[in-house]
Amino acid sequence: MFSIAERQSSVESFHTARSNAEDNFPPGCTGQEQVKQEVRAIAESVLSEIPLRLINTRNGKMYSGTTLITKFEESEIFHSLLTLTTTRSMLKQEQYINEEVRNFFAYVMLSHRWEGVEPVFKDVAEGGVYNLPEPRSQKIRNFCRKARGCGFDWAWIDTYCIDQDSSSDIQTSIASMFAWYRRSALTIIYLSDVEESNEQALFRSQWFRRGWTLQELLAAKTIRLYKKDWTPFPQRAPFNHKNVPEIRAALASATGIQKSFIKFYPPSFEDPRMKLRWARHRVTKRKEDEAYCLMRIFGFSLTVRYGEGGDHAFSRLLMEIMRNTRDATLLDWIGQPSTLNSCLPSSPRCFVDAPFAITEMTFDGLLRPGLSFASAAKLVLGFKGAIRRARISSHLGNGHNTSQEPSGDGSPTMTAIGYPPCDDDGAPHTARTTSSQGIFSLKRSWNSAFEENEIMPLAKLLEKPPWPYKLNPESHITVPCFVHEVLRLYFMPAGSYSCRADGIKSFSLVTSEKLKILTDHRTPSPYLLARPWDPRLSYDSSPVYPTTVPLLRRRLKNPFFAMLLERRHDGMFRRIPTNKRIVVELEELPPQTYGVRFLDLQ
Repeated sequence: MFSIAERQSSVESFHTARSNAEDNFPPGCTGQEQVKQEVRAIAESVLSEIPLRLINTRNGKMYSGTTLITKFEESEIFHSLLTLTTTRSMLKQEQYINEEVRNFFAYVMLSHRWEGVEPVFKDVAEGGVYNLPEPRSQKIRNFCRKARGCGFDWAWIDTYCIDQDSSSDIQTSIASMFAWYRRSALTIIYLSDVEESNEQALFRSQWFRRGWTLQELLAAKTIRLYKKDWTPFPQRAPFNHKNVPEIRAALASATGIQKSFIKFYPPSFEDPRMKLRWARHRVTKRKEDEAYCLMRIFGFSLTVRYGEGGDHAFSRLLMEIMRNTRDATLLDWIGQPSTLNSCLPSSPRCFVDAPFAITEMTFDGLLRPGLSFASAAKLVLGFKGAIRRARISSHLGNGHNTSQEPSGDGSPTMTAIGYPPCDDDGAPHTARTTSSQGIFSLKRSWNSAFEENEIMPLAKLLEKPPWPYKLNPESHITVPCFVHEVLRLYFMPAGSYSCRADGIKSFSLVTSEKLKILTDHRTPSPYLLARPWDPRLSYDSSPVYPTTVPLLRRRLKNPFFAMLLERRHDGMFRRIPTNKRIVVELEELPPQTYGVRFLDLQ
C-alpha cells in the first residue's frame, strides 16, 4: 500500500504538464480519452483476479463489475493517473499504474465459521451492511470496521458476497477461493468462541474443525487473529500474525500442519496423504464440500456438483490426486468405502492413521524405516535427472542432435521440444538404465506380457516396477497385488475375526460386515488377502547395496499393510472395509517365484 505522502511524492515525480487545449497536443502527448481507456483496461484486468463482489467499508454498500469501475473512476487515484499519463511515454509505465490500481482495490477477507442464521447476499445487496438490523449483522459490521481501521476500503465475506442462488456464482467462487485469499491484502480470522489469549483457548476453537478454514489459513499471506470481542488474539504483535513465531507454532499444533506451511504454502500434489490427514477432523455443512474445500490445496479444481453425494465428490478428488501422484499410501485407509468404488475411501476421515512405514532388514540384522514415498520419488527422479543430463552431455560431445534422448536400449527417442516421452495417459516415461546403483524406471508394466491370472515375478518387478494402481474407465481400478488365499475365518467374541491365509501368520481383523465363516480349507474361499505393490520396495535406500531379488525378498518378509478382497461373479474384486488397519507378516521368506497379480477392483 502507498501512504498519502508517498502517493503525493510519486505524483510530483511523475507529473507532466499538459496543454490547456486538448485539441492541440505537443509532440509526444496523448488525449485524456486514450488515457482513460488504457487505465480502465488495467483496472478491468485487476478486477478479473479478485472477488466478483466487494463491500465498501466506508458506506457498507456492495459493488461489482461496472460499479467497481465507476467507483474507481470517481477516486482521486484515477484522476491523479490521468494527470500523470498525458504523455505517451507515461502510458508505458504500466507497472506503476497497475500498482496504483491494485492499491485502490486492496481488500480484506474474513475467515470465520457460520453460526446460526446469518444475513445473505440479497440482504446486503438491498440495504448495505450498516443498514442491516442487529444482532444478525454484528459480525459483518465489526469486520468491515476492523478492515477500515486497518486502512482498507474493501472487504469480502463468503456469507454475503456469494449469491447462493446462482450455480455459476458458486462454481466460480469455489474454484477461485484459494486465489482470492492468496491475493488479499489481509485475512482477518475471527474466533468467535475464543475469549482469552492463551493456547488452550485457541486449541478449543471450532474454527479448527471447519473444512473451508483450512485452505483459508494456508492461502492467506497476511493474517490477524481476533477473539470474540474483536480484540487481537495477541495484544502486542506485528501486523502479520504469521510472522509471530509463537502464533505460528500454536497454529501448527492446533492443525497438525508444519510451521513452514503455516508461513507460506505452495499448492502441489506432493505428499498427498499428509494433506488429506489435515482435514480428517474437519466438517462441512454440505457433504460435497469435504472434497471441494481441498481441491485448490493440491492446485486443481473440480466441477461443483451439489447433490452428487460427499463420497462421490471425494472419490473424484482422490482419483485426480492418484492420477498425478501414483502414491501407494493412498490405498492405506480404514472406514467406509465410496459407493463409486470399494477401493476408494468415502472421506478424509478414512486417513486417520499415519501412513504405514515400510521397514527393511539391514545387513547388521536390525530393522530400520524405509524411505517415504515422497522421499523415494525425489531420490529416483534426482538420480534419473543426473543420468539424463550425463547422457545428453555425452551425446552432445559425440555430435548428436539434442532433440533426441537415448532410450534404455541405447536407441534415440524423439521428444517434443525437449520433454520426455509419455505413456498413453500422459505419465512421463523415462527408460530404465543399467546401473550398479540399481536406479530403476517408474514406468508401469500394464502390458500383455502378464495376463490377469499370471504372476509378475520378483525379478521382473525390479526390472520394470509397475505403478501401484491404474485408473480405468467406468471407475474400476487395477491394482498389482501379492495375493494370499484366506483359508480359515472365525468370528471371535470380542467382535473381531481370526484369520488364517496361505503363507501368512495368523491375524485378526475388525469389520462391520458379516463375513462367511471358513473352517475347511478344502472349500473354495471367496476371500483373498492382498498386499498392494508399493514402488518403494524397489527403490534403493542405500548407495552401497543395490536392490536385488534377495534384498527384495527380505523387505517383503517384514510386516505390511494388506487389504481383504472378495471375489465377484464378474471376475472383479470388492474391497471389504475394516475398522482397523490390517497388518500381517509372511511366515517365511517368499520364494523366487513369488510375484504380483493385477486385480481389477470395483
